[in-house]
Amino acid sequence: MKYRPYYLYTAISLSILYIIIAFIAAPVFVRLSMSNVLSNDIEATKQDARIIATISEGITDKADKEKLKERIQQSILNTNTNTIFNSVLDWSGKFISHPDKKRNGETPPESDALSFGIQNELTGEALYAIIFKKTDSVATSQIIHMTEVKDSDWIIASHINREKIMDQSTSIRNQIYIGFLIVGLITLVFFLGSIRIISSYYEKQLALKNTKLEDGVLNLSKLNTSLENYQKNLSDFKREREEEQKQAEEQIETIVTTEETKVSKTTTKQRILTYVRNELLPVATEDISYIYVENTITYIVRKDGKRSTTSESLDLIYSYLDEKLFFRANRQIIVAISAIETITKFGNSKLKIQVNPTSEIDIIIGKNKAASFKQWLDL
Repeated sequence: MKYRPYYLYTAISLSILYIIIAFIAAPVFVRLSMSNVLSNDIEATKQDARIIATISEGITDKADKEKLKERIQQSILNTNTNTIFNSVLDWSGKFISHPDKKRNGETPPESDALSFGIQNELTGEALYAIIFKKTDSVATSQIIHMTEVKDSDWIIASHINREKIMDQSTSIRNQIYIGFLIVGLITLVFFLGSIRIISSYYEKQLALKNTKLEDGVLNLSKLNTSLENYQKNLSDFKREREEEQKQAEEQIETIVTTEETKVSKTTTKQRILTYVRNELLPVATEDISYIYVENTITYIVRKDGKRSTTSESLDLIYSYLDEKLFFRANRQIIVAISAIETITKFGNSKLKIQVNPTSEIDIIIGKNKAASFKQWLDL
């Protein structure tokens, strides 16, 4: 799968981000959980202390005190394994009832760190701060609260079991980390799965669009090929039409020339009336080198190179010229045999004539007239 590295990088990035969040949030959850647990334990211990203080009020008989002390001892026996437990002190500050019978008669160790808590009401959050911010060595059990027994020299003392609290905090911390780990794994799997599903959907849509685009490009390529073929065929068709039209014109020109040759010339003129500016100038046919038409004007060029114009058409002039002396090279020019200097091949079966004086236009004889021109030269 080509996107596998991206999924791996995404998973690593999310994992690192989640671990950072977990390390920041986990201590907060641990503190809140332990504060709540300690608050409940403190409240429960205070309630037990008040019960013990209530049943111990007003008992002055020594025998009754001993019986009560024994009952209290049985009720709190081995409760020192709890996070918070109660004991009973006499007026001298010695234990008269302790969950651990061996400590009866001992004096509890002083705890400067918890003196504030002894004199005031401690909350779970405050107790958590005192325990986990203490850096010096402290006793295993410490007094956090005292309840006075009215009409008696007894005091009900509430202790904390620091080791038990630490173990409980570690257990809660582990549970929270495990919870974060499970939630993180589920979130990561869900997130990657969602990305995979969404990316698969868009990959399919993209593949579909690419397929449509490829089909469109293929159709466009076919269309371009068809257009090129059409243009090529059209160009060939135009060229063929031009060649056919040219051949037809040459054939028509040949037919016209042939017909003109066949027409008997009853008369031939010796002179042609021309114009030089506003003057009339007759030109003897024997002095003419060639006659041509340009821009609908008929020009007559004499052997001495002088040029004049006439109002007559080229067809009319050729009709009364001596065909032995003049040849209709094409629709544009008539050449006198005396003016021809050289004849060269031009293109495919065409001839090019050089005359004297030099003509301003090229004198080309088409292939259809080439045979008749050669025959005319033999006359």
